Amino acid sequence: MLLIAGDKSRGNKALSDVARELSLTLSYFASARTLGELMRGRSRRIVLLTDTDISENVATCLSEAEANTQFGVVVAADRSALRLSQKTATLERLANLSNVEWTAPGLDYERISEAARGCRRRMLRVSRANLQDAISNGEFILQYQPKVERRADWRTREAEALLRWRHPKLGLVGPLEFLPEIEAFDLMAPVSELVLREAAAQLIRWRNRDLNLNACINLASSQLTDAALADRYQTIVKTSGLECSRFMFEIAEQDLTDSNAPHLQTITALREKGFRLCLDNFRVAAASLGALEQLPFDEIKIHASALRRAQDNPVTLKVLAAVTGLAHSLGMSVCAEGVEDNATFEFLRTIECDKMQGFLISEAVMPDILRKMYGPKREVKAASTATGS
Repeated sequence: MLLIAGDKSRGNKALSDVARELSLTLSYFASARTLGELMRGRSRRIVLLTDTDISENVATCLSEAEANTQFGVVVAADRSALRLSQKTATLERLANLSNVEWTAPGLDYERISEAARGCRRRMLRVSRANLQDAISNGEFILQYQPKVERRADWRTREAEALLRWRHPKLGLVGPLEFLPEIEAFDLMAPVSELVLREAAAQLIRWRNRDLNLNACINLASSQLTDAALADRYQTIVKTSGLECSRFMFEIAEQDLTDSNAPHLQTITALREKGFRLCLDNFRVAAASLGALEQLPFDEIKIHASALRRAQDNPVTLKVLAAVTGLAHSLGMSVCAEGVEDNATFEFLRTIECDKMQGFLISEAVMPDILRKMYGPKREVKAASTATGS
């Protein structure tokens, strides 16, 4: 639950996006008494406060709730300015709470999302032993988010494999809550191999039920310094009986200044083995444009934040259209993530974006649900255009 002070007019798109990303429901409180009522029970919560929401009554409510409830507090306010106000003592009470994130004023999606993720990670309280047990016990599972691809029509030919933790006590936990700990405890290598093996097995299970899809897999930057990565991944895929071309690795942009850097060599080796590569989190910046000509990518994925900016800025729209044309001239396809409405779908279609992914198409779902959606003789609508396999 994401608790916000005020009425529902405060629930702008940024807050709605944060709630959906973290699988939270939006709730509102108009007084400390209402907040106290919403804080009852064992469900985990995140409370968002701005400078106008900070009061002694709210601080008292949160302090009393700590004894019985797991929650985090995100304070989106100018901390220095508040210290100069009459709220210094109240700020100290908030600072003494066990799970507080301070961020800049305003309800900016990126800042609020990052702060909320920090709160969620503290509530999870993951240890290395917890994660090792999760790997051993098969608690990590994959959900799949389909992409639609533009050819003669719009059809789904691939799906992104997204890691989830089916926690024995907390239920389904998203990756933003545990991946930082996986990185910190140096467990990314076995988890990445687990994802590749399971995705390969799932492609075969789908194929045996007349559904032929390719898989997209996020590859952590920390794995790109492993000189043996490409050989090991090729062995995993070949052992499963599939071709490496059935898999696309989505890789966040790296430092491009040193052509001999290990990550560049690993990226090149993956491409030579037949894997397809996607430049992930593309934000239409100068550094991103440089990546297009220096790295052997098959595809770029436009970050949802760049897409949101383009919808509000005519100049950014033109830049996005130009980047799409540049990618095509270099033999790359373009995928847009975060496609959530028909207007965005239609705009991307006009600039000849090749692939789209987002809640308008489908959220991430379990494999059997995806098979029912895209199996034989099934048609699914994406915006006003039919999609299927």
